[in-house]
Amino acid sequence: MTPSRRETLQWMMTAAALSLARWTPPAMAAGQGTPPPFVVADWPATLPPPPSAQGYGRDPDLMAPKVPWPLTLSEAQRATVDLLGDLILPADEQSPGAGKLGVGAFVDEWISAPYPTQRKDREQVLGGLIWLDAQSRALHKTAFDAITPAQRAGLLDALTVTAPAAGMARPVAFMDTLRHLFVLGFYSLPEGKADMGFIGDQPTPGDYPGPSPEALAHFKNILAGLDLPVS
Repeated sequence: MTPSRRETLQWMMTAAALSLARWTPPAMAAGQGTPPPFVVADWPATLPPPPSAQGYGRDPDLMAPKVPWPLTLSEAQRATVDLLGDLILPADEQSPGAGKLGVGAFVDEWISAPYPTQRKDREQVLGGLIWLDAQSRALHKTAFDAITPAQRAGLLDALTVTAPAAGMARPVAFMDTLRHLFVLGFYSLPEGKADMGFIGDQPTPGDYPGPSPEALAHFKNILAGLDLPVS
């Protein structure tokens, strides 16, 4: 699926309203952490600077969003993001994979936005995609999208450790950022909401029965944790 820019902007702004914590790998001293089973390629020394662009303003029209910034990723890079999306959030009996839903377009829109969080993610994602191809060529003499599934799995396994060696800290942080964006984008789509059983507000026929016992128990636990009286 290739969403329009109008759709991806709506998608991005919906995702921006969500609050999902991300994990940051610890800074590792030289020689510590989990070493990868290969010689690590250099992280790119420089990246193309982001273009000067304006944001969507203080009061965007979400029903007719405008697209005020140019996109970042090349066609090949976006295809790689979609490929990674299907590897990280694959299709199952509930929903298509993230890549099939066009998560590459969402990531491209996100990292192209001229805001501090998105600019930081741009450095991670763009640098990581360049590194991933360099590492793939160093190991297998070809780009990441052309290596075998088993070779991809081996490379991705080295990017999912909780305590990376010093040379892998930035590549692991790249994959963590990308995984965070996949989850953020996927679960702000109708397919993602259906996958987790979210139904939203529903009308209650007849008199309102009040909160369930489970909801009341949860509320009382919250109040107790805040040291507030429970009536």
